[in-house]
Amino acid sequence: MSKKSLVLFLVLAMLTAGLFAVGCEPDVIDEDVVDEDPDVDEPVDDEPVGEDDIVIAIWSAPEGLFNPNLYESAYDAYSAVDPCFNGMMTHDPDADYELVPELAESMEVSDDEMTFTYTLRDDIYFHDGEPVTTEDVKWTFEWMMDDDYTGVRAANWVAIEEIEIEDERTIHFHLSEVDAPALIRISTWSISPKHVFEDTPIAELEEHPNVTQEPIGAGPFKLVEYVEGQYTILEAFDDYVHGRPEIDQITVKVASSDAQMAELTTGTTDLAWVQPERAEFDTYVDEGLEVHRFPANAYQYMGFNLDHPYLQDVEVRHAITQALDRWAMVDALFDGMGSVQVSHMSMVSWAYDEDLDPLPYDPEAANDLLEEAGWEMGDDGYRYNDAGERLEFTLNYPSGNVPRERNAEIIQDMLSDVGIAVELEMLEFASLVPKVFDERDFDLYLMGWSLAIEPDPSGIWLSDDHWNAVGFDHPDNDELIMSARRTTDFDERAEIYTEWQQLLIEQAPYVWLYAEDEAFVHTPDLKNFQGDAFSMWWNAHEWELER
Repeated sequence: MSKKSLVLFLVLAMLTAGLFAVGCEPDVIDEDVVDEDPDVDEPVDDEPVGEDDIVIAIWSAPEGLFNPNLYESAYDAYSAVDPCFNGMMTHDPDADYELVPELAESMEVSDDEMTFTYTLRDDIYFHDGEPVTTEDVKWTFEWMMDDDYTGVRAANWVAIEEIEIEDERTIHFHLSEVDAPALIRISTWSISPKHVFEDTPIAELEEHPNVTQEPIGAGPFKLVEYVEGQYTILEAFDDYVHGRPEIDQITVKVASSDAQMAELTTGTTDLAWVQPERAEFDTYVDEGLEVHRFPANAYQYMGFNLDHPYLQDVEVRHAITQALDRWAMVDALFDGMGSVQVSHMSMVSWAYDEDLDPLPYDPEAANDLLEEAGWEMGDDGYRYNDAGERLEFTLNYPSGNVPRERNAEIIQDMLSDVGIAVELEMLEFASLVPKVFDERDFDLYLMGWSLAIEPDPSGIWLSDDHWNAVGFDHPDNDELIMSARRTTDFDERAEIYTEWQQLLIEQAPYVWLYAEDEAFVHTPDLKNFQGDAFSMWWNAHEWELER
């Protein structure tokens, strides 16, 4: 296999390294993808923090599914999953995100690219002291491949034909066909302990205490306390594969944007994932804090229910898109610190094509399209069809995120200008997710996606995917997505993804709104921090605190 098949070359137009803050955060899910939503309540109790410990502030509480196979919120990842778990390999952000050993000491890929062989290290342990073996590796994946699996990642492993254990340290993954994302996904997927879960039925694992309260992984930190809605406390793991972390304890707490700013400037918080606001950034710099700002590996969108009789017409979807000045949204919501999203791929992905053009802002064209679609302007300033039905929709969006709430009103105003009536309905995030993704009971909704290094969009965009809430089912869609999975040639995959993204632009199942810039802000006392658009925790075991 060529080096190009093993290494991700990222098109990083970053100002500096960091992760992703979301001015209207994404909200739930992953398959490699996580969508997040800041729905913040201030903590009621003070979290216990030692003088030499680190405090990290995030703007939304985790849902409490602290296992890589089951979590659906980015905040579960930030609070516990990422620092508590690790895989056989990891990405090296200092080497173009090349795969490098973690729990494994070596990896081999067969000439036909259909068998991956891993040899585990002989000095790797879970937080409970039990050794990590190939039995744990096999069981981790078979859990997600089981018919009773309750998570959202089954589609990741459809190409795995057999998992063969050679001995306690050697394991082979045999594929039924070439599957480009499989190498990265299998190599980096975090391993769960078989001995903890094997006596519990797969269908009941979401309720297991080692998922909801006391996760057991092999990562650099272990969770020692979780107060729902408030904080997690992480403690250094003595037997971590790369040695005990330098930091003894990390508290990850929930704090609103205003609270984050106050705590960063007073020194009660050491690190925060913040939303872009130029005046606040200036304040951080003036206070001597370090600001890492960068384009997000995430985006915000408005989804159409393609089963809605009015929205089945692509001309109506185009009209809605062209009636929205997304460039003005970026300016109004984020002081221009962001960009208009073109299609599904983020601008930090190697699959992003900078030559693709978004549908333009053109309210005159939007009016023409609506006229052609049979929607005539009435005396009241709204449009009606021949049956006298008004062109109106309900826009659902989650509470708790100020930019998104503001944008809902902006969308309502802009669509009113072309004769479309929009009723706003704000829901708690926990209520909106099942309404959209389970019941599919909506006209329009606002959410966002946070994406992975591997750009394969299956899990979100295949016609039968759970997260394809809009119901997009174009005859070319699935074939393009799967064609890109069947080759490991980056150039060929990139061409396929360009064609697929152009299809999305033309069919407009979403209005792709914007990708706001994101930032980490931290005290200069925190050394060696290396968060970026893909993870906050890359080298957490190397962080140091110099008070």
